[in-house]
Amino acid sequence: MAHPRSGYAVPSPAEARTVAEAIGPAQAGPLVGTHPPQEGATGAPAKPNPPLPSDPAAPCASATHTLAGEPLVEDLAAHLVHLRVERRLAERTLAMYAEAFVRLQRFAAASQAPLREVKPHHVRGWAAQLHRLGLAPRSIAIALSAWRGYYRWLGRNGWIGANPVEGVRAPKGAKPLPKALSVDQAVALADFRGEAPERSDPAFVVRDQCIVELLYGCGLRIAELVGLDLRAGREASGWIDIDDGLAHVLGKGSKRRSVPVGSQALRALQAWLAVRERLADPAEPA
Repeated sequence: MAHPRSGYAVPSPAEARTVAEAIGPAQAGPLVGTHPPQEGATGAPAKPNPPLPSDPAAPCASATHTLAGEPLVEDLAAHLVHLRVERRLAERTLAMYAEAFVRLQRFAAASQAPLREVKPHHVRGWAAQLHRLGLAPRSIAIALSAWRGYYRWLGRNGWIGANPVEGVRAPKGAKPLPKALSVDQAVALADFRGEAPERSDPAFVVRDQCIVELLYGCGLRIAELVGLDLRAGREASGWIDIDDGLAHVLGKGSKRRSVPVGSQALRALQAWLAVRERLADPAEPA
């Protein structure tokens, strides 16, 4: 049965209990060992697993034990060494990937599926189980990214024929609505007078007040505001028609739009234009 939100196949309660016990932080014991040799697509024996560094003091040695010291199987440990030594991933990234690899080997052990024989339906079911266990969509996406990179690495070395994680996506996370300023906060921002040394010149105060009034009073985006020129022209990406009280701007997707300019914003703009030459070159179009 598919999960109503994520679309993943949902395991039965018995399967869920089995996998939940398998990936629990305390109950699961170490999973060690390697996978049996497999034949390639042509019937030839697969390449042997890559050897691990023999020096226990090597910097990558600690990356083979994660989550309360649980060792990774040889394939996963060698891939983590590859990420640390050759890819030079950050320690935080390595820690997140190591945690994802422990989950992967626990899932595979619970499903009695050798890591090199994992299929897409396994991965979809494990991703659904992570979702049911309460992992955030972002955390599931990180786990899938780690698993996808691991199987891509196996494929490059000729140890598997297809990546079982390709095409498997994490559930979409909620997109919170942007938080807007209240009217009182916007008024307080417009009336704010900073105490920086440059504020000794009143022209800076006039400029800043004009910026705030245009942003709030016209609902302009920052990119639209900084793209405004003094007057209309072929090269201008935006301008303000003071007589008509309209701002013509180049918005998202390179689409032009016209928005009304309120009386307060127009007064602030005219005040800024009166002192603009003190801060900007008269020949500057912006």
